[in-house]
Amino acid sequence: MYHKVDLEKPTMWWVTANEFYRQMFELQNRRIVYLDDYDPDDPEQVVITFDGVYKNVLTYAAPILHKFSYPFELFITSDYIGKTNEFDTVEPRADFASVEDLQILQKLGGRIQWHTKSHPDLKALYDQQIINSELTIPDALKKFGTNGLKWFAYPYGNFNENVITEVSKRFKGAVSCNQGSDTNIYMLNRITVTDKSRFSNQTISCIIPCYNYGHFLAEAIESVLRQTIPADEIIIADDCSTDMTAEIALFFQKKYPDRIKYIKNSENLGIVRNFNKAVGLSTGAYVVFLGADNRFQSNYLEECAGILNQHQHVGIVYTDFLFFGSRAKKMYTDFKKEYQSTVANGFFKIRFPEAEEIDVKEKLKNENFIHGSSMFRRACYEKVGGYQLNPTMPEDYNLFLRIVKSGYQIKKAIKTNLHYRQHSLDQANHVFGTQVLVNIYMIKIKELETELQLLRKYKIVQAISFAFKVKNNTRKLIRYTNQHGLGKTIRKALSKLF
Repeated sequence: MYHKVDLEKPTMWWVTANEFYRQMFELQNRRIVYLDDYDPDDPEQVVITFDGVYKNVLTYAAPILHKFSYPFELFITSDYIGKTNEFDTVEPRADFASVEDLQILQKLGGRIQWHTKSHPDLKALYDQQIINSELTIPDALKKFGTNGLKWFAYPYGNFNENVITEVSKRFKGAVSCNQGSDTNIYMLNRITVTDKSRFSNQTISCIIPCYNYGHFLAEAIESVLRQTIPADEIIIADDCSTDMTAEIALFFQKKYPDRIKYIKNSENLGIVRNFNKAVGLSTGAYVVFLGADNRFQSNYLEECAGILNQHQHVGIVYTDFLFFGSRAKKMYTDFKKEYQSTVANGFFKIRFPEAEEIDVKEKLKNENFIHGSSMFRRACYEKVGGYQLNPTMPEDYNLFLRIVKSGYQIKKAIKTNLHYRQHSLDQANHVFGTQVLVNIYMIKIKELETELQLLRKYKIVQAISFAFKVKNNTRKLIRYTNQHGLGKTIRKALSKLF
């Protein structure tokens, strides 16, 4: 059960559009149905409902529901259609959907259902005339009754036996939000959804290993932060860098303390040991590495995690990648011909085969087409013993080959790409990386300026206090203000006080 979906959440009854999108994504491996089709004994079925119905449901929730092709139920209160929630003195102002808005919502897959005339608490209501009035649907709204107006939602989730009796005469079923049952069709309980609600325990850990790639690091981190489905944690695994890696990583950790963790090794561990250490410090059910010099396309995590959510037998999800940078053309032309795909706007696409079209085990015997930023299940990683040193093949190739041999399948996410940077200090996109760093340093400069202003104010207050102690002793006052960098202007002002 939802009430309001908007850009911000002033109270628990609001869910942000970003979190709503995440929640709808997490429901992909469930069956979303209308109440008419709901079977309480089927744990895989879900019904999405909205009480109100507020205009922001049309603005922010409906496009997301339409993207996922989810049906949904809309419980309306007739007295408030097209008005605001002024009656609710606790909640911030919000507009209810108009009749026209409800018609659009209906076209987008919503079914209009009944939530009383004026939204009273029905638990203490025994007057038969008032109950009848609240349960009666106005003739003007019966045009929504083709597929809707068959189900009822109790205001505040409350009811009494008299109300249930009347509801059972008029409606196919009813839902509550706090007083209901898991099986009784006239008092089915619902989950009240908040921003923090999760419908899947398949969390995502993104690990960014970095060794002296500080100049590119900010760009890599921001590509993870811009994902349509956020990583639950971002671990920056610094293998004892000597450049600005720590400074950039700590800047982002301070800005996103709940999501970003910076770990610096006291000694250089090398790729395999650093990777295994980082995975050991992570917690996600799904793990994905991003080289500090590369970038994710904005839907990368959504597409990869979506496949793992829906295909339990798949252990690794890989993608195509796009070379970019001044050396990209050379890398592309040197790549295996059958994998060369398209060239556009400075990007050179490498298209790998789809697992369903090849003998994966046979193909992997001779070459690797699963790049190092492919997403994998933690369970697979643990089953085969993680990354291992092997002098004959790269660490990621070795890991993925062992996962396939252990019985897991692989699948390609075809709607996203890894952006694979080809290094060169004179490359055109180096300018973009520099601009990202400039933006960071500008923020840091502003923070330092604020700190300096506060420090200066503190020094002035201290100087005033000192001036009171050394009244008329100009020599001591001059010495004090000079020592604390306050200058002649402050000294003159203090001297005038005495």
